[in-house]
Amino acid sequence: MSHQTHRHNREGPCHFSLMSLSAIKRLLLVALPLLMLWALVLWAGGWL
Repeated sequence: MSHQTHRHNREGPCHFSLMSLSAIKRLLLVALPLLMLWALVLWAGGWL
């Protein structure tokens, strides 16, 4: 059985990083799901 070691990329992070996105994209990535959740709550509560 061969075992391959995991090697990190020296030029950048190995995994997806929020800090690699622009500030606007980070804000949208956080705000959009929250807005959708609030819309769902309001709709389910009969306020919309």
